[in-house]
Amino acid sequence: MVVICAYNEEGSISVPVSRAVREGFDVLVVDDGSEDGTAEVAERHGATVVRSPERRGKAAALSRAIDYAKTQGYGAIIEIGADAIPTQGSITKIYQHLTSPKIGAVSALQIPLGKGLAYNIDELMWSVLAIGKSLQQRLNRPVHLGAVMYGVKLESIDKPLNIINDDEYIGKAVHKSGKLHLFLEDSVVYFDASTSIKHLFTRRKRMILGHLQLGKSTAPSMQPDLLAVATLLSLIKKPSRITWLIPAAVIEIAARLAAFAELRKEKLLKEYIKWHTHGLKRPIQYNVV
Repeated sequence: MVVICAYNEEGSISVPVSRAVREGFDVLVVDDGSEDGTAEVAERHGATVVRSPERRGKAAALSRAIDYAKTQGYGAIIEIGADAIPTQGSITKIYQHLTSPKIGAVSALQIPLGKGLAYNIDELMWSVLAIGKSLQQRLNRPVHLGAVMYGVKLESIDKPLNIINDDEYIGKAVHKSGKLHLFLEDSVVYFDASTSIKHLFTRRKRMILGHLQLGKSTAPSMQPDLLAVATLLSLIKKPSRITWLIPAAVIEIAARLAAFAELRKEKLLKEYIKWHTHGLKRPIQYNVV
């Protein structure tokens, strides 16, 4: 089963729903208190929709999706971002690898789309993440679970309640169960990159808070040796990225300092569990095969 957690995504939800339906998957959309037509658009394109009367956050929406999938007898879910654009066949590739008894989770290669300053900095950051995950896989380290599109066997996970980084929580649960996490680079999903420095900074701060909340992080960005090597390889692969290295480093350092300053503020952490950066990014629509 494909699950999509959404909040005010009527402009983008049709794409991931339609892609999944065309590949033969049942689709569940958890509408987390949307104030627009997200639920109606999702249903029109073939999804089953369950609605929350108020916005509770991504982890709560995903927990509800996990409960629903288990109740309906599904052994695994493939979680896709509401603004994601999976390439043709990518969802099926994830599912096929999940049929292996050794595999507990499979994540896709995430590629941002956009233009301008924020996009170029964001593209560098996502490139470093992808290369870092590839290095983790080659070195037999626990692979960080991506956020835009991944599949996971339900036997490995509990409901991720009151967690900022629900994907990392699930990834760590898979590692703890002894199952493998496969980073599948030929399963590609596109998504809208940050469209402003404010959104980029706020998103990074939120992610870092989530890493810190869960203790020792699996994120390549939180492992200095992997971060250094992955950054170098990213620049070698595309030398023009060096233009954005210093701005990216400044944003990352500022986001980490801000995250450490807010870590013990319980009231703020509760807000970060919700769709904290929603509304800071201008949606961009692309046609990607």
